[in-house]
Parts: sequence; structure tokens; C-alpha cells
Amino acid sequence: MAEKPKDDAMYRFYQANIHERRFAARVARGVPMGTIMLTTVLVLFGVFYSVALLLWLCAVLNVCMWLWIVSAAMFGILGVDKVYKELEREADASKAPATASTAPGQANPQAADDMRQVTHTIVFPNYKEDEAMLADTLQSLAEALGSEGFVVVLAMEEREGPEARAKAERLEGRFASSFAALFASYHPAGELEAHLDGSSDEEVPGKASNLKWAVQKAYEHCEQEPAIDVEQVVLTVADADVFFHPSYFRRIEHEYMLMKESPGEQHKWTMWQAPQLPYRNYFISPAPSRVWGYISSIYEFGGVASLSSGGHHMVFSAYSTSMQLAHDAGMWDGDVIAEDHHAYIKTFFYSVYRSAEAQLMPGKADGSDLGCRPALRVRPIMLPVKSTSVASAEGLWASYVERWHQATRHCQGVAELSYSLLVCWDMICTLPLSMYNVHFVMQLIKVMVRPFFMHIVPICQAIALGALTVYWVWHQRSVPMCPDRIWMASSDGETLLCGLAGAWALTWPVMIPFTMVAFANYRFIRSSFLEPSWAHPGASLWHMCDGGIPATWGSQVFTVVYTILFDALVLMAPLMVPYGLLAEVCGCWNVWWKGNHFNYVTAAKSIGGAATGYGTM
Repeated sequence: MAEKPKDDAMYRFYQANIHERRFAARVARGVPMGTIMLTTVLVLFGVFYSVALLLWLCAVLNVCMWLWIVSAAMFGILGVDKVYKELEREADASKAPATASTAPGQANPQAADDMRQVTHTIVFPNYKEDEAMLADTLQSLAEALGSEGFVVVLAMEEREGPEARAKAERLEGRFASSFAALFASYHPAGELEAHLDGSSDEEVPGKASNLKWAVQKAYEHCEQEPAIDVEQVVLTVADADVFFHPSYFRRIEHEYMLMKESPGEQHKWTMWQAPQLPYRNYFISPAPSRVWGYISSIYEFGGVASLSSGGHHMVFSAYSTSMQLAHDAGMWDGDVIAEDHHAYIKTFFYSVYRSAEAQLMPGKADGSDLGCRPALRVRPIMLPVKSTSVASAEGLWASYVERWHQATRHCQGVAELSYSLLVCWDMICTLPLSMYNVHFVMQLIKVMVRPFFMHIVPICQAIALGALTVYWVWHQRSVPMCPDRIWMASSDGETLLCGLAGAWALTWPVMIPFTMVAFANYRFIRSSFLEPSWAHPGASLWHMCDGGIPATWGSQVFTVVYTILFDALVLMAPLMVPYGLLAEVCGCWNVWWKGNHFNYVTAAKSIGGAATGYGTM
């Protein structure tokens, strides 16, 4: 529930909500669809009245997409080397004697003592999950280093009925001895989400509303435990199909304690993200799920890898942060769909609020008035998280339909662009000009641009490039101003424009990115699924998980290569029309008219015949 600001307090702009009844909220909801409609109008004007405008639109959008995809792929390809180093480091550490000085990630013996004070709380939101899937997830978690000290919450939905309680009780009976605490929370239906303008809406069923309830219950549990210091609790949220590397939590402990021992309070303002790869059921998943996996993995793996080089990335699906930060910022609202991106954006603006509040404090005269300095950071953990893709046990057609439901749900994430615009507007109306500095403005631009590139730029580029292609075919494979027989662009201005627009060859705007996507995903699968299963087949469930990839002519690698090449070079483009273009337009339309009020349909994820369905994946 949104907290109403006191009369003498600064307006809590980070608590803005796109469902508020004010005009600004309605405008923010309409921006994504309005941008697509404006692009379509400009493209049509270019087709019928000004080819130069059409070429310029295609050129600008092609360059944006090319730079985004190719840079993400390059960071992902290079990031695999970091994964190899981390896995090798953890393998060597597992062979060393378990002493305070040699345990993985320890800085010194005193740090080892302090680490024992860090409590990991892991929350698994789920709805109608297959019990076997949840059991595998808990078994994998029990194999993590230090798991005997974990507090684990099965975040159930009350609307699932008596079976949810029976399932939770059976799982508690099986795994209670593996953790310090294992209990279930039951999110009730019909809860209300209150807004700053005094309005309210019923919560949207889904991961966000479930987490909002479950994390509060977890926080209360930690407060009531005398042995737990809430300030020392690291919260991790994950879908019910996620396998963490056994050293994931120990690595976070190490970073947390290093930051705590350093000047400042960065340990209180950090979120941790590992690259997430949805390939646990790679070989049995249908083509739309595999294609989505390639694109998602490029974005996630490349984004996480870029953090070490000063890049920017938002948390996704399975991530960790300070429990106290999650509680204070109110990370999850009950009426959002994309809980992960919302949690990051809201917490970023919460850090802006806290920084500005400190700077504007009455009587402040210490000479440190340098404007806002948002403290939130995302740190990479280069130990990949393994999850599953949509694959229904009911057959191929059911898998295609459920992948559509998942795609439309993911595309609801465009609402976070509307949310960020609304919060930014409220922030500008709240903070004085003295709060803005170059560092803050650059961070703000990164936060605003990220959802725009994720949801809007690809659709606008597809519309423009598609229109140019139809124009080219309709006019006997020629475009005015552009040569019809050329391979590489010359230094001539018009020829260069035609080349960037893709008017005479789709090699650079399409084939090069698709090839890099294919190569990057080959490296992802080999480094994180195949080689760990070869080198350490019995070490843990994480290591044994090889994507269910069979050998072709005695080689799993050959199976991966021909599958990825066929998917990327033949299936990716046509499949992205319904599962990318149409799904995103539907998402923008729904956000415009309904906000996040959405018929949340879960998607099944089958591994060897068992199906499950919930979460953001």
C-alpha cells in the first residue's frame, strides 16, 4: 500500500502509479502506443510522399538496433570467458580444504566470522506449480553452500485452493531439515493497491502481488527471530523453476561483507544479478520458446556482463538485494506485471528520493550540496542461473498457444516505460534545479532509455524496415535514390543512407546481428550447460543440468550447432512477427487503455513430461 506523505515531507514521487486518475498518468500510459502510431504515420507518409523520410527512419532505427544487439552479443560472448574463470575458481575452491582462509570468496578470517551473520532469505512465488518441479528447485537450493542457514519461503496463492496448502505441507515435510526455516505464505485474493492520489485498484494476480505479500511475511519472520539481524538479511526472489549455482549465495556474502567493511553504505543499496539462461529444457522446447530464449539470453547475459565495464542493466526474474532496502522502498506494487523491472526502476527512484531528501534537509550546511547522487547499483554474479522455457506436456500446438500467452505477458512490461515517465515527471515537479548534476542526469537517461529500447525501438524498426521491404518489392526491387546493384556502401551520401536503411541489402541490419546471436548462444549453452555436465556430472543438480540435449553422431555440440543455426537463420525472423511485433503492439494497446489490468494466463514448462507454469520466464 502506498504511504501517504506527511504534510511537511517531500512528495514521494517514486510511489507514483500509472493507474492513478490524474491526467499525467493517462498521458504516460499512452506514450508507448502513441510512439508506435506516430512511427507508423511517418512510415506511411514516407511510402506515399517522401522516400527520403522513409530511408532516414529506417537508417536511424537500423543503426540503433544494430548497435544494441551487436554490443549485447559482444558483451555476452566476452562474458562467457568470465563465466569460465568463475566456474574454474569455484571448482578449485571445492577441492581445497574447507578452512576459514581458503573458503570460496573469503577476504580474511574475520570476514568469515562476519559472513555467518548474513542470512539469506529466498522467496519462490508460485501458482499451480508441479510439485516435482518445486521439489527439484528446493533440492538444488539445498545443495548451495551454507544452505543450512537459509530462510526459504514458498509464496503460494490462496486462490489455488486446498491443494496449495497440502502441496506446501508435503514439501515442508521433505525439506525442512535442509534449511534454517522453510514455511509457506498464502497471498489472499482481492487485496487493494492504494495510490498517492487517493484512488485504489484491486491487485493484479501475478508474481508482483504475490511477492509484495510474501516478502512482507518474510520480513516479519526475520524481525521475530532473535538470531537474525534484519540489517544483515539478503533477500533473493526467483521463479519456481530456477537452479542457482551452489556458490551463488556465498559469492554474494563475500561482496556484501567487502562493501560493508568499506567506507559508505553501498551494501545497503546493491542488487545482484546473475545471467539467466532458460535452457534447462532446451531440446524439448518448441521453436518459439527457443527463439525467445536466444533473444532473452543475449539481453540478459550481455547486460550482466557489461556491468563490469560500466554498462547499465536492470534486474530480471531471479535477483538478490538487501531485505531492508526491499522493505523500505516497497519494491513491489500489487498492480504491476513486470515485477523485476518495476522493482529496479522504483528502487532507483527511491534512492533518488533519499539522496534529495538528505540534500534538502533543513540546516544542512556541511558543504556537500552536490545534487542527487542515487546510490542504487546492480552488481554482476557471473555464475549463470538455469531456468526453463515454455513447453506444454499437452503437445506442440498447446506449447505455441502458451508461448503466445507468455509473450503478451512479457510485453506488458512496456508499462514500466510509462511508470518511469510518470515518476520522472513527478520528480521534475518536486525537486529543485540544484538537485540535477551531470552524473545524476546520465544515470537518469540510462534508466529511461532501457525500457524504450526493449519495447519500442524494435517494433518501430520492424514497421519501418518491413514497409521499406514491401516498397522495394512493389517497385520491381528498386528504391528511388538508391542503386540496385551494390554490396557495400560507398562514401557517397545517398548511397550510404540507402545502405544504412537496408534498401539494397539486408546483410548488415539483419544477417550480421542474427549470426552474432547464434554464436553467442552457442557459447552460452556450451559454457553453462554442456561443459559443467561433462566435467562435474554428479556435483549438483546445477552441474548435471545439460538442457536435455542428445548427441548427434556422438556429439552434443553438433546438436546445439545445427539447432541454433536453423532457428536463428530460418525461424527467428518469421516467429518474431507474432511473438514479438504483434504481442508488443497488444501490450502497448492494453497499457494505454487498461494499464496493468491484464488477464494473467500462466505458461506451462515441461521437463520430461512434467509441466509447470508461473513466474516471469
